Amino acid sequence: MKKITLVLTLLTLTVQAQSFPSPYCVVDEADTSVEEITTVAFGGTTINNTDLLSLSVDETATIITVNQDETYTLEVQGNTYDSGGNAFDNDIVAFIDWNQNDILDDVGEIYQIGTITGSTGNDGTTVSMDIIIPTDAVLGTTRIRITKIYQDPDSPAEIDPCGILFYPFGFGPYGGYGQALDFTLEVEEALAFPLPYCVVDEVDVLVEEITTVTFGGTTINNSDLTSVSIDETATIITVNQDETYTLEVQGNTYDSGGNAFDNDIVAFIDWNQNDILDDTGEIYSIGTITGSTGSDGVSVTMDITIPTNAVLGTTRIRITKTYQDPDSPAEIDPCGILFYPFGFGPFGGYGQALDFTLEVEAPLSVAQFELDALAVYPIPAKDVLNVNYNSVLSAVKIYNLVGQEVFVEETASATLQLDLSSLAIGTYIVKLFSEEAVHTLKIIKQ
Repeated sequence: MKKITLVLTLLTLTVQAQSFPSPYCVVDEADTSVEEITTVAFGGTTINNTDLLSLSVDETATIITVNQDETYTLEVQGNTYDSGGNAFDNDIVAFIDWNQNDILDDVGEIYQIGTITGSTGNDGTTVSMDIIIPTDAVLGTTRIRITKIYQDPDSPAEIDPCGILFYPFGFGPYGGYGQALDFTLEVEEALAFPLPYCVVDEVDVLVEEITTVTFGGTTINNSDLTSVSIDETATIITVNQDETYTLEVQGNTYDSGGNAFDNDIVAFIDWNQNDILDDTGEIYSIGTITGSTGSDGVSVTMDITIPTNAVLGTTRIRITKTYQDPDSPAEIDPCGILFYPFGFGPFGGYGQALDFTLEVEAPLSVAQFELDALAVYPIPAKDVLNVNYNSVLSAVKIYNLVGQEVFVEETASATLQLDLSSLAIGTYIVKLFSEEAVHTLKIIKQ
């Protein structure tokens, strides 16, 4: 009987040891009042929380897959419980155990996302941050914890994954007002090039190299004579919406028998960042290189204007070079070096593809939006989208993911209710215009 009792005791202790939030620290509940996190969105997954009683919310069953070196937006909403006409401030911090040592606040694991001010938690007020998964993040399952803590100028919040703490009038730390929410990340290896974009089909392709690409003042020299797809994605060129940049390309046409061969150069740029390179408005037929060694100065060029509605952030550009002649036209396809010999095909042809990276930023002549003063809600939207800003908006334009303008409204108000009932279900890009700035964001229409 004693042995049975001992076994049951050990089993009980084992279960307790593995209970949430183990193996991570327990959030100290002493003298703490719950003020809830309402929504967390990360990596395309949204967690909605309605727990108004628990200081620590267990969402560890929610597992979000991420890849090393990729960037994901973390967005958080929460109720600041304003009172007496005062809009209170809540600091949002994320702690991510990249090295999987069961400690949440090692160097490089703390992210100060921002401050939510004066929000009910469901009015569209958010804070967000783009988080890059470290190259050396340990593969496998790990923990992320979000904390939300009240603070004011006289009573700063403590950055601590194990407590909802603040320093009222400089004293403390004491239990404060807020909540913590844990969920799970599954860290996987960095996406192999060219993912998430299509792999260039290498079947029956003979490499005839692109030798030089110049864009936005940066030159890429290529001497790879064996690879169909060239990975220059580590080369990041910053461009601005509405600005014009010259793209110049050189390449070897491998002339023979006294014949000067033609190679078509095409650029594909993923302006809407949907991981597809040939949507409407993303294909640029740069020109035809004829009879060149690739190092003799023969080039083709085109001035490319960065679209006003290009999504801000990092995106991909791919250059293809494909042999063609009057009887054997080239195929315009970001996923293949293809042509139609004597009208048959398409078949693998002669040429090469080269990828590099663009960082799209706001127009040079336009100031930045005050994002802390902007509220856009609800997202997802059904028939009405509310927009509130701290100054007058002059216009709103909405585009679908192929760049077509589907909605425009001229205005002179800081508070808008946009009727989206005529739009089909899907994802759209919204541009908000004020006298001082332009802001671009994505919304989902249900």
